[in-house]
Amino acid sequence: MRHVAPHRWADAFAGKLDDAERAEIEAHAATCRACARARDRIKLASGSFPALRAIQPPEIAWDSVRARVHWSVSSERRVRSRPRQHWTWLAVAIGAAAAAGAIATGGFGASTSPPATPVTETTPTTPTVVAKLPVLAGLVSRSSGDVSIDGLRVDPFERVLGPNDSLSTGNGRIDVQFGDASAFSLGPGSTLALVRFDASAIELALTAGSVDIEVSARAPDQRFVVIAGDRTIVVRGTQFRVVHDDVKGTEVACKHGRVDVSDSTGKVEVNGGHELVVRGHDPVTATRVAALSADEIAALTPPITMPVWNSDLAHNSAPLEVATSGNRNVRVDGIELGLAPLRVRVMAGRHTVEAADGAGRFRAAGWIDVSAKPARLDVPTEVAPTGDIAARKRQLLAGIDQMRLASCTRRIAKQGLSSGTYVQFAISVDRAGAVGFLNVIGSDLPSSVQDCVKNVLQDVRFTTGPSATWRDRLDL
Repeated sequence: MRHVAPHRWADAFAGKLDDAERAEIEAHAATCRACARARDRIKLASGSFPALRAIQPPEIAWDSVRARVHWSVSSERRVRSRPRQHWTWLAVAIGAAAAAGAIATGGFGASTSPPATPVTETTPTTPTVVAKLPVLAGLVSRSSGDVSIDGLRVDPFERVLGPNDSLSTGNGRIDVQFGDASAFSLGPGSTLALVRFDASAIELALTAGSVDIEVSARAPDQRFVVIAGDRTIVVRGTQFRVVHDDVKGTEVACKHGRVDVSDSTGKVEVNGGHELVVRGHDPVTATRVAALSADEIAALTPPITMPVWNSDLAHNSAPLEVATSGNRNVRVDGIELGLAPLRVRVMAGRHTVEAADGAGRFRAAGWIDVSAKPARLDVPTEVAPTGDIAARKRQLLAGIDQMRLASCTRRIAKQGLSSGTYVQFAISVDRAGAVGFLNVIGSDLPSSVQDCVKNVLQDVRFTTGPSATWRDRLDL
């Protein structure tokens, strides 16, 4: 029998091995001096495990339940993702246990006799422990146009933002989420620095431009601050917008909740449905607070956030790029995201994309399956019905190879899942009968079946006739 692996001894002392396995490795240790020594060391270290397990995670007042879950899950992931360090940690534990035993006996040797040199008694001192507050993780949830981080043009979805990071936008915008229902959105032509970003306090410095912020309710010992020039905006839990220019001044509009705006001259409360406008370097006064109109309140759109927030969100989500010809408003899963092209963070799974037509109506643009890797959906050019559509539709239906079409759905038909399925598509045919484009824009079929149906449609041959462009639906 080979030497017993150290983790098997640890499992044995933890009661994870059955009696037969325990007897087998004990029998081997009886004849193997090396395994016997390893067994004794690990047994000594295992005695300290209950005390280690009793150590509580850091006390975090901010969303304490979520923070504790984050602490436990992320610690477990670190152990699993770095197995080689397991034995390093075990060696430290063994060393600590051995050191504790040595201290109890007066030294590291076997002798228990007192030291030859007299020892001067001193009053023990307790070392000062400086607790490090957990740093928050900011994940990008939406990005479009010209965006840079710390002055560099990098992929924002590959970064986890934290203290001392800075963001700037040209003609773009970027949304960053840092908790459940807590996020900020930096508008075009803006610069923002994350001065402080931890569980006790968040301080954002807006040098120029605009930022929309939504924060969940704060605990009494938490602080959320936006610094805009000489003005400081303190938040308890609300949705609001700050617009700042060193020359023109500062505007603070609050959609709901309350914010406190202060400078060296005093402090003013701005409640939901109101705004404060301070021009240039004028002092902050209550006379500058005014009510917002219904349209102005509706224009205070919240930042984009994920439907769930957990410690492993970066690995369970991926950026979806929605590419359009020209700037078109898009929606993903019914949520309006603004002008595309853009990228948005989505959970793994199937997502529907809609794009606005010339009249501003949202129409299905397609769907896409997203895994844990970046994905892209190209939105087809807007289709405007033209020409003799009826004649071309008759040619399409007559030219479909029904046997091939049935083979596409044979597998799901055997499972009883083909009833009521469909493929929605956009198609263009010129006068010569050539297909200009054929894009699937909606379906409830798996991607492989969808591709098969699309190939069948692409093989339909049209005769000469009027050019036509239209949307159609094939029920299967």
